Amino acid sequence: METTATVVTDFIDYYQILGLEPEWDTEKLRIELRKKMAGTKARVNAATGKKKEEIDQLLKKIVKATKLLTDPEAKANYDQELAEWNRTATPEQQAAAAAVPTLPELWALIDAGRYLDAVEAGKRLINYTPDDDKAWEAYAYANFRWNDFANAIYASEQAIRCNPQNAEYYADAGQYLAAAERWNQAVAQLNRAIQIAPEQVSYKLTLADIHTKCGNWGDAEAILQGVLSQDSSNQTARSFMAIVVGARAEEKISEVISLADEGKKKEARKLLKEIKDDFEKAHKLAENDPDIRDLLNSESINVRRALGVNSYQRIFGLIVDSMLTLPGLLIASIYTSYTGYTGANATAYFFGILISILVVGYSWVYLAYKNNGQDLTKRLLGMQIVNDTEDSVPSLGKLTFRAILKPITLMVIYLVLAAMFFFSVLAGMGEANGADATGWIIGIMIGLFILSFRLLFDLLFITDKDLAPTVVGAFLFLHDKLTGTTVACSTKDDFLNFGKYHWY
Repeated sequence: METTATVVTDFIDYYQILGLEPEWDTEKLRIELRKKMAGTKARVNAATGKKKEEIDQLLKKIVKATKLLTDPEAKANYDQELAEWNRTATPEQQAAAAAVPTLPELWALIDAGRYLDAVEAGKRLINYTPDDDKAWEAYAYANFRWNDFANAIYASEQAIRCNPQNAEYYADAGQYLAAAERWNQAVAQLNRAIQIAPEQVSYKLTLADIHTKCGNWGDAEAILQGVLSQDSSNQTARSFMAIVVGARAEEKISEVISLADEGKKKEARKLLKEIKDDFEKAHKLAENDPDIRDLLNSESINVRRALGVNSYQRIFGLIVDSMLTLPGLLIASIYTSYTGYTGANATAYFFGILISILVVGYSWVYLAYKNNGQDLTKRLLGMQIVNDTEDSVPSLGKLTFRAILKPITLMVIYLVLAAMFFFSVLAGMGEANGADATGWIIGIMIGLFILSFRLLFDLLFITDKDLAPTVVGAFLFLHDKLTGTTVACSTKDDFLNFGKYHWY
């Protein structure tokens, strides 16, 4: 009796499906996946039936691939599984079509993902009906799905020859030309499609997609803005605009770094504010699209790293961190009274300080290490400790070093502020020509003014340690500079922040 080996057929090769290369680094994969998401979203409006179902499935695969392939550890495991699958799998037997296939049979092959079968069947169909524009359209799409762009372009041109007034054929030709990176010709074909059918939004979205692939974010945004000005509720256009605005914001980060390196920190902070506004705009545009929000959150680490955390997070973070040490400090403050002498209880003082150190160490080091850079305070306030130059969380050693430096940094800052206050008091006394009450009051008022101004500036305007004023930044972010870490905003969908919180 003849036996056959059973091969797993439901394994998904994201590299082949999405046109990616396994050797690409994380950043390259992220960029290409963003383009895939934008291009797929652009064709949703024009798709119907099986074609739309295919696009919906492709969107889910892009989101899954983004999470899988931009996580170095998950990618390594996936690559190993893919190699094993390729070693054991056998090519599916190619079923030969009987006679000339009908057009529905050709589309059925395409819908089933049997692209090579569809290409072969399509050849027989167009040879039998060389002036059938619908046959050329299906044959062109089969070649496109098989990644034979040259034949897809040729077939789409033949479809146009058979029916030059069908705008869809020009749009398809533009898509195939773009896949072959023949950008100028692709733009020309899309403009022709829009000229024939100006009411068709999908052609404008496809044209915007081509501009994004060329890096012409301004042209893409202008086209999408035009679509939204006519129909602000178009969710496809809003999602696409979110991708464009988010990508534009991310590209500006390098300009911020260049300005900071040149000492132009005022201009850098101004540009950083624009980036923040763009990023917030992107999230607002994608508020009803979980796929795009997920994609934005996965890509936002560089933006969030530069934006840092806002003033409210800083203030509440300081309060929560202070409360962690409160039980130990209360124990340490116990006084004893005997034989007329009142003084600090040495035992209580020792154990109080020890308890404070243990509580802070548990939160700042252990919990942060177990929970992807989120200690108790940062978990509560939506913040996360990340490495300064890579998309990963700090090591245990870095978190420990950071925890040791943090209170030292705070003490240094307080000493600097205290010195500012002290000298302002002396200045006030000098202005009053004597150490009387008026001089003290004037000095205290000057000191409080300087102190409040300094604190407000630090809390409200400094987000990134590289953009802080030289003296203040050196103290304010000392533990960040020395440990190579920084604090960024975190979201529940971020790929560095996942799973339940581990307390032990």
